[in-house]
Amino acid sequence: MPGTPTILMAGFLVKLPVIAIPLVLSLQVSLGLHRSLGAAGAVSGAWMAGVMAGAPALGWAMDRLSMRPVLAVSAVAQGAFWATADRLVYPALLCGAMASGLLLVPGSTLTRMVLAVRTAPEHRQAAFALDAVTSQLSYLAGPALGAVLSTQASPATACRLLGIVLVLALGAFAVRSGQPSRPTLAQDSAGGRDRAGSGERDALAGDADEVSQAGTDGGPEAAGVRGISFSVMGTALAGAFATGTVSSGFELSLIGMCREQGAVQWVGLLIAVCGVYAVLGGLLSGTLAVTPRPAVPLLLLGLVTSPLGLADDWRVLLVAIAPAAMLAATSFAATAAACSAATQHTRGRVLGLYGAAVAGGNALGAPLAGVATAVAGPAGGFLAVGTAAVLVALACWALPARTGRTRPFPSQKG
Repeated sequence: MPGTPTILMAGFLVKLPVIAIPLVLSLQVSLGLHRSLGAAGAVSGAWMAGVMAGAPALGWAMDRLSMRPVLAVSAVAQGAFWATADRLVYPALLCGAMASGLLLVPGSTLTRMVLAVRTAPEHRQAAFALDAVTSQLSYLAGPALGAVLSTQASPATACRLLGIVLVLALGAFAVRSGQPSRPTLAQDSAGGRDRAGSGERDALAGDADEVSQAGTDGGPEAAGVRGISFSVMGTALAGAFATGTVSSGFELSLIGMCREQGAVQWVGLLIAVCGVYAVLGGLLSGTLAVTPRPAVPLLLLGLVTSPLGLADDWRVLLVAIAPAAMLAATSFAATAAACSAATQHTRGRVLGLYGAAVAGGNALGAPLAGVATAVAGPAGGFLAVGTAAVLVALACWALPARTGRTRPFPSQKG
């Protein structure tokens, strides 16, 4: 589809520095301010708490005010914080990190909002699968780039470059959202393929403009779609939360297994291979003819994650982690596609809640796996997060059948 590569690349440029932020903040506190790892973790946690609280509010603001002013405020706030982060004393850095998280529009939310506008329902599984692929690529590259810049140059250099990339990427989305809208997808199809070249150039501008108008005019989608029901939204958000829990708990469990086996030096390889598997899983899930219910890949993810602690050698683990890593990407794509059913007037809030759910799952996964590992050994981490995913999947599977008639998520005008 014309314009999709442009959208995905713009979203990737926003995701890349965001993924590196926790590591860069931790290194700034530990290396730049010479504070303890506990103090570094507190700053990263404050930033993550800000993201969780701010994502739904920023989504509501984009529904209410349009995308452009929200992105402009976000870009200014990120520029102000990251330009001064290396000169802040610890209490100011702690407060500034939380404020930065509160005012950060995640790249995943931006990309999903634009993809939801420009893709037909039957193509959204493929579109969100590609979005999951770019997210995995940012997970592979972001922390590594942040670590190299912080250790080979300085934490201050990493902070400033991270801020520059964030401001440029958010500013690009904001500027493009004010340009004239492109023809609709149906009009493009009726006009033939001779418009494909111009569609590619103008796609991001038109899609962002359509998202920008979500809070001010109705349009055919608002009239033709009642909105996402509370049951569908609830299962999608619960699935995203559980998948995030598995993803973050998975990494800590890998570390515990390798430490138990005396193979800590192979942790980096295992995590990198997980990213490759996840990219492959995202590409394969995009080829599915039917978008699965979010509970299906989540249930399978939990079932294949729980027994991974039985692997008695890191080489076995290198192969055994493939199904779990691939299903994690599939689960993210399925839950995002379910949330995309929201109308234009509610899409910002729903996808903002989705981003908060993923961040909340990421925040819970590592502590859950850590406690389970301390109580039951290295295998306990995999069992804990896998069991949590299974339980949430079973609850999500039963929810629609018990809710009966569902109510639509209220729109801004409703």
